[in-house]
Amino acid sequence: MDAIRFYSRTGNTEKLANLLGEQLHVKAESIDSPIDEPVDRLFLGGGVYNMSADKHLKAYAADLDPTKVKEVILFGTSGSVFTIERQLTKVLKKRKIPVADEHLFLHGLMPKMGNINGHQKQEIIDFAKGAVTQ
Repeated sequence: MDAIRFYSRTGNTEKLANLLGEQLHVKAESIDSPIDEPVDRLFLGGGVYNMSADKHLKAYAADLDPTKVKEVILFGTSGSVFTIERQLTKVLKKRKIPVADEHLFLHGLMPKMGNINGHQKQEIIDFAKGAVTQ
């Protein structure tokens, strides 16, 4: 079983999460929804704010139960080249939760503009296809 959780201040990561969820046939939910049942893969996403992952997302990752999450696959959005990967990987490794090498980060998304373009939508589709075959 898979789950998708995200934190989005501007709506861009939420749009990415929903598009990913459509491809994986998994409902994307905010980090306000806890992981109640064990999951094989948790797709965890967030944006970059002032070159950092949001404190709410880092706190969520730090509180994940390693008995309920076998692996985390990171995704996110950014207006620049920065990602949440390094910061969240560090937090998750402290929890002894494996982080997949595969990830999906879309760059060049400006706040509240909803500008996920055709090329980026294809990236999401291709990423999801790869995730389904695993």
